[in-house]
Amino acid sequence: MLRTTSRATRPGVRIGVLLFAMACVAGTFLGVAVRDLPAAEGAPLLVLGLLFVGAGVVASTRRPDNVTGGLLSLTGLAWLLAVALTTVDQRLIYTVGLALFPLGLAPLGHLAVAFPHGRSSSRLERALVVAPYVLGLASFPIVGAASCQDCPASPVGLGTASGLGRLWYSTLLVAVLLTSVGVVTVLVRRWRGASPAGRRVLLPVVPGACVFGIVYAGAILTELGVPTGLGERWALVGLVLLASAPLVFLGGLLRARLARGGVGELVVELGGSSSRDGLRDAIAGALGDPSVEVAYWIPERNGYVEADGTPLDLPTGGRSVAVVEREGRRVGALVFDPAVRDDPALVDAVAAAAGLVMENERLHAEVLARLEEVRASRARIVEAADIARRRVERNLHDGAQQRLVSLTLAVGMARARLGNAPDPALDDLLREASDQAGLALGELRELGQGLHPAVLSEAGLVAAIESLAERSTVPVEIVADIAGCVPPAVEVAAYYVVSEALANVAKHAQASSGIVHVTRKGDRLVVEIGDDGRGGAEVRPGSGLEGLADRVAALDGRLGVESPPGRGTRVWVDLPCG
Repeated sequence: MLRTTSRATRPGVRIGVLLFAMACVAGTFLGVAVRDLPAAEGAPLLVLGLLFVGAGVVASTRRPDNVTGGLLSLTGLAWLLAVALTTVDQRLIYTVGLALFPLGLAPLGHLAVAFPHGRSSSRLERALVVAPYVLGLASFPIVGAASCQDCPASPVGLGTASGLGRLWYSTLLVAVLLTSVGVVTVLVRRWRGASPAGRRVLLPVVPGACVFGIVYAGAILTELGVPTGLGERWALVGLVLLASAPLVFLGGLLRARLARGGVGELVVELGGSSSRDGLRDAIAGALGDPSVEVAYWIPERNGYVEADGTPLDLPTGGRSVAVVEREGRRVGALVFDPAVRDDPALVDAVAAAAGLVMENERLHAEVLARLEEVRASRARIVEAADIARRRVERNLHDGAQQRLVSLTLAVGMARARLGNAPDPALDDLLREASDQAGLALGELRELGQGLHPAVLSEAGLVAAIESLAERSTVPVEIVADIAGCVPPAVEVAAYYVVSEALANVAKHAQASSGIVHVTRKGDRLVVEIGDDGRGGAEVRPGSGLEGLADRVAALDGRLGVESPPGRGTRVWVDLPCG
């Protein structure tokens, strides 16, 4: 199995690989010349080996931290060395050369299982990585030259026609078949579970490897005597797939190169984009990942937010993150599919190109985040005020009002005890005290009702609105359709809007009737108050409706007034109640 080396030694390793490949080619031509062998027999494998070595060197140059390039080079070197050794007229060397042909397939199996990250992630995958190397070595005792009369004989000499050699050969074929099926199964499962960006990365390997694995398994079944009906054309398909493998890898690297070259188009597209969605879509197109997310850094919060100012926690697993900086300052981050990380140069280029636009969008997101904080603060202030008013109303009801009631009763009892011939002056004083206590009690009740209507807490919004309609001097019809629970703050806001609107109907509208619609539509509460009066109403600075508009806005709601002259007035409020 291939071990990765340090970045500092890789240039020397790549040069060594190329020198070793040239030495194998030179050794092949020398052996052909010495033994007077047909030069065309080994030419296809030489070309194929050189293609694999070239693809491996290029892949190692583009992605030095990935084993892909090393495995491609290892396959090519194995076949180049095999061709060179099979030109030597010596039994052991010739047999080793023959054994290198099947062993050269092991790095390709390793690559198929470990692609694209270069590492296996489960016990099954690790077993499938090791198995091709073990099986390649296990084929050494049965390799021979049965089809070549003039070739050196194997020093082991296990024939595959019968006996131990046949058992060894059949067992080896079954093991190779099981390994092929396992590799294809892993690749199909990986493809089905991959995201669109992941499939784009897997495309150079998975489809071709699956087809080759199926063809290879069919050939093994045929060799085992199973009537598969596969002829030589299937073997030709396998050879074509094998020969196209390095070209496919080079094509994938070229596509990644072109994608990085297309970052210039991203800059132009970002320059013409005027929306946050346009920024995200442009970055998603450049990375080839439709699931990309854009986060903006807010220094005051020491955290990230979305484009609309909503706080955002970056994922800790399952997704990849690239921090975007501009002039040494963090401006945001890109959250994308882990498969995109296999081309870090593309990610870095896109992040650099998006930095300027993200800086502008970050400032906008920061403003929205502060507005969200202000809105939340206003909502907390309104809620705190409502709680304080309810507390005062409860204290008045349970304290001062009860004392005044007790005082009124005490004065009445005192007057009753004076009998039929009371002192006129004392009776007048007691009557005056009783009248003043009653007036004070009425004023306290009106004050408590203005602070917070008790009926709202006891009977709900509809009952509270009905009580307002009963006290109105103008006939008012109530149409209510509320299902579910409404938050207390929303009930209070809706109540005061109706109270203020009905008060205006009675005082200023000169209306003959009014109507109140209370409806819940999904997670919104909609209240409409209409009349048939003279119209011309508006939300003026300092008016009651202006204060109510602020209260409604603090709850992320909307208040509107439609009042054309001579055509009545319509006041509506839309509040969230989810």
